[in-house]
Amino acid sequence: MLRPINSNIIESAKLFELITSHLKDLIILFDKQFSIIYISPSVKRLLGYELFEVVGKKVEFIFAISEPLRIGEPQVLGYQYKHKDEKRMLESLIKPVYSNGDIECYLAILRDVDVRESLRKELERALKKEKSLNEHKSKLISIASHEMKSPLATISSSLELISIYLQEDKHTKLISLERHIEKMQTQLERLNSVVDELLLTEKNNNYQQMVVLERLDLVSVIDGVIKESVSEADQKKISVKCTETKILIDSNKILLHHIFKNLIENSLKYSKPEKSKIQITIEPAKSQVDVSVKDNGIGIHPLEKDKIFDQFYRSNRTTEITGFGIGLSVVKECATMLDAKITIKSSVNKGSTFKISFPK
Repeated sequence: MLRPINSNIIESAKLFELITSHLKDLIILFDKQFSIIYISPSVKRLLGYELFEVVGKKVEFIFAISEPLRIGEPQVLGYQYKHKDEKRMLESLIKPVYSNGDIECYLAILRDVDVRESLRKELERALKKEKSLNEHKSKLISIASHEMKSPLATISSSLELISIYLQEDKHTKLISLERHIEKMQTQLERLNSVVDELLLTEKNNNYQQMVVLERLDLVSVIDGVIKESVSEADQKKISVKCTETKILIDSNKILLHHIFKNLIENSLKYSKPEKSKIQITIEPAKSQVDVSVKDNGIGIHPLEKDKIFDQFYRSNRTTEITGFGIGLSVVKECATMLDAKITIKSSVNKGSTFKISFPK
């Protein structure tokens, strides 16, 4: 049985201090003006302050909290730690203390929730990332399906016609058969290109792909991209300007192919067919090579310049032009992997110039 404590021996204030000194939580008594009357010794462990540094001060000044304390409801705030450039997250609950029906002072209990808040923020980041991945996958499936429908329909139609031609005179229908076979080959190449770029995008989303460099002739690579990826009709719209016939750099042929294929295709796609003219300029310097791809197309609005390299981003001005907004994101990712820098000059309805600077 506990012996009654003699109030003459231990005053109520000392009893209060005795109890609070053994608590992990921080206990504060405020006067009516919210100056600190009493604070428990745990302030040293939690925030690095001695008692004498705190008593008599207002809590928002000494602990540099971002907003005023609220009465009667839990509140999580960052309290400044004395010896570190960091804040500790404390959950505060303040209640008024009444005497004869009037507020005498305020009692606050502050609990360390650093770990809890850290876990909560980590969970929020994980959920946000998961949501972003799900949106990315949904958009990927939707756009890829849409992009693949057209070539698949063309291939299907051509196969049906070939089947009909084969039942007729083979000699008189030979030209028609060749035409449809060429159509299928073109559409299959288009499908392969879509799949390749989607796979490249997914690889870069999941891990940093290792890049194997080799000594390459940049002039020859660009010439090869034009011949392999551009139709004969569109090749006539492209001119290449370079003061040297051969420029060697340490690079990766596959990544260079993706960069120039997409830049050239975009330039052709967003230019008016009757006025389409693409100028590729290769300018070697001491430590780098600058390659500019200039068109006279619809241009880029200033507010969109920070968005055009985002995956699946498409301007409202391009709704009538086919595509699924992955080309420039592929260009950006490939350039980053090659330590190349991209700069853009563009005016609405006056064309765009994409310049990529490759290290030698």
